[in-house]
Amino acid sequence: VQRAVRLRPAVELSKIYVLPEHHGAGVSGALMDAALGKAAELGAKGVWLGVNKKNERAQRFYAKHGFTLKGTRRFQLGTILEDDYVMVRELSPEVSAISRDVARRYFLR
Repeated sequence: VQRAVRLRPAVELSKIYVLPEHHGAGVSGALMDAALGKAAELGAKGVWLGVNKKNERAQRFYAKHGFTLKGTRRFQLGTILEDDYVMVRELSPEVSAISRDVARRYFLR
């Protein structure tokens, strides 16, 4: 992960899940905006995440929100070895300001 994530400081986005009945309603985009806003508020220059190589839907979502593929990582989950792509997004000041506003409006009260 260190070779893939060159931006410092960086924040890891660990999980973002939305119930299937809420897919397509903008909830995941709002959660992403809130997470990016919080990362910017903490002073991060970028955000990184691991996404399963087989989860194409999630990969498309992250790419839509500005994340790019930067590497891979392998980890053990129980007795199984899992392979993830490492995706990274740089936080620009303009986008960070918008994300912070969204985060404050909807999630950080």
